[in-house]
Amino acid sequence: MGIIYITRHGETEWNVAGRIQGHTDVSLSERGREQARMLARRLASVPIDAVYSSDLSRASETARVAVGERDVPVTFTEELREYNKGVFEGLTEAEYRDKYPELYEPSMANDLDFAPPGGETIRETSARLASIVQRVKDAHMDQSALIVGHGGSLRAGIVSLLGLPLEANWKFAMSNCSLTVIYTYPDNAVMHLYNDTSHISGVVRAWER
Repeated sequence: MGIIYITRHGETEWNVAGRIQGHTDVSLSERGREQARMLARRLASVPIDAVYSSDLSRASETARVAVGERDVPVTFTEELREYNKGVFEGLTEAEYRDKYPELYEPSMANDLDFAPPGGETIRETSARLASIVQRVKDAHMDQSALIVGHGGSLRAGIVSLLGLPLEANWKFAMSNCSLTVIYTYPDNAVMHLYNDTSHISGVVRAWER
């Protein structure tokens, strides 16, 4: 059995402003850095054999803080980037509704094949994430690995690990620096914890006592 710990990057100023980030490289806010430090304390006693992170700075900085002084290999990869949101990046929902009115309604539909100009579809992002999470699972079947990425694309990776239909992408939410824990087996994956932020709110859950 392996264990995959999954976390979304810490908060950014664009998160606060409601701006779409996608592949745009946005740094952590001060609050985001504090969230990453809280996550590091949460993980301090957890064995981690390898770390995989999006190469975008908000995720890579979160990964570096979360790892702390551990001597573990860290892989930064484009494969763990957020959905590419194309022309929507940098805009709020209200701004892109005004700027691209013909795209607004399609963007709100649960359409696996919709992509803004220059961006990716959910189907394409799901294929990208399915590939890397499967490789992480296979490489660490008897170990523990940490994956650090982005809310939208990580949901796609979790859907793939659990063998859920692609439409399940719309059934999950993921908070900044939350923790998700999935136990992996050769023929299965089981979610033991999802989107837990008790390390940020100060509540200690029974599973880690």
